[in-house]
Amino acid sequence: MKKTENLDFLFHPRSIAIAGVSDRAEKFSFGLKFFEALTQFGFAGKLYPVNPTGGKINGAAIYKSVKDIPGEVDFIISAIPAPFTPQLVDDAAAKGVRAIHFFTSGFGEIEDADGKRLQAEIIARAEKGGIRVVGPNCLGLYCPAGGLSFNGDFDKTAGRVAMISQSGGNAAHCIHDGTSRGLYFSKVISMGNGADLNEADYMEYLTRDTETKIITAYLEGAREGERFFRALQSASEAKPVIILKVGTSGPGAQAAVSHTTALAGSDQIWEGVLSQTRAIRTGSIEEMVDVALAFEHMPAPAGNRIVIVGIGGGASVLLADAFSLAGLELPPLSDVLRRRLMEIFPSEAGRIFKNPIDLNHFETPEKFFSVLGALDQFHEADMLAVHVAFDHFGLISSQEKEFWVDTFLELICQAKKNLKKPAAVILHSFSSASMNALAHRAARKLAASGIAVFPSVSRGALALGRFARYHAK
Repeated sequence: MKKTENLDFLFHPRSIAIAGVSDRAEKFSFGLKFFEALTQFGFAGKLYPVNPTGGKINGAAIYKSVKDIPGEVDFIISAIPAPFTPQLVDDAAAKGVRAIHFFTSGFGEIEDADGKRLQAEIIARAEKGGIRVVGPNCLGLYCPAGGLSFNGDFDKTAGRVAMISQSGGNAAHCIHDGTSRGLYFSKVISMGNGADLNEADYMEYLTRDTETKIITAYLEGAREGERFFRALQSASEAKPVIILKVGTSGPGAQAAVSHTTALAGSDQIWEGVLSQTRAIRTGSIEEMVDVALAFEHMPAPAGNRIVIVGIGGGASVLLADAFSLAGLELPPLSDVLRRRLMEIFPSEAGRIFKNPIDLNHFETPEKFFSVLGALDQFHEADMLAVHVAFDHFGLISSQEKEFWVDTFLELICQAKKNLKKPAAVILHSFSSASMNALAHRAARKLAASGIAVFPSVSRGALALGRFARYHAK
């Protein structure tokens, strides 16, 4: 099938038919779930439920065939059993449909010759009818600007981050994790088997997509290795590309084939491929979101030198170790900066005027602003990190902790507006249940102010280390 460069039509359909919507209340229906998700999410176009038995659902007529729908149909979501899909493709071609998303499984991913034959058949019929296929065996598309979602309660905010995912569950995981932390998406593609449109098609498209500034990808393998490598090279030269490549072990590679037919390949080959591009490799969905947050909320640093400030001497030692191991430099404070800190505070007693800087307590908002202002002008550092160690407070109650933490967070949000250096916040809540809850609230508050927030010392260090190395290339 001829490859399509511009896939905008996938993400902005004017009408969608959903095959497999049941009106039987006692019967679970994936088609109905898609219909309800799009309705709840606020899809502005026409929705047409389809089922051979007909009927009505929520006042809407259920059409017995796609061909019976009176208006034009741009896109179909198929949630019908695999054996019935060839006829659906033929009906779609007769209707002039441009694309079909097959949620349906039972194709090339199963160890059955009939599944592979059926997948080849629907792709051949789709090609003949001029139809592009998303999937099969996938959750499909999430695009807030186009009103598309496979979960009705996903965030409706359109952002600048895209995701290509060979797993529907990990796509949903990434959306939930990202949006809860202030990272919003332009497009998320759960592509499943990628029998027609595959990871190379989507990478090529997202490279050119003006709505996407950062590309993330969960990959189990590649169907067209050389083409994907070229696509990845082009994409990573144009914008940050963050990759989670899995299936690196023997059992993992076997699971990848069973999951989406992906040929995982050896980890050594993939490491070589990724090292020849500017793509950033990560080890988990959470780490992928962490790195994307740095790119989304922080300007490019001039280098890898960072100055860290917060409350807690022991926390400062943990930070120094983690950031050094992540390849970041912690330059010693200059005599000029140390004198400036001594002017702000009457004594270093109870504080540490090294890097990391332990304020112990900042006494007044004005003194906190003065400290951050002085660090922002420290020419030996390229980035600034502020850390909040929730369980490092002694001699005060939980209620008092909440007051001081809330005050600290408010000051950080205010100070961030005037900082010129790329800045991030590190939260480390340790084990206290009450402080963990406070940390979650804190993260949401800071994210709403456009601040890159990391939920632990190690995750912050890894993300900022990768962020700095990318800009050093």
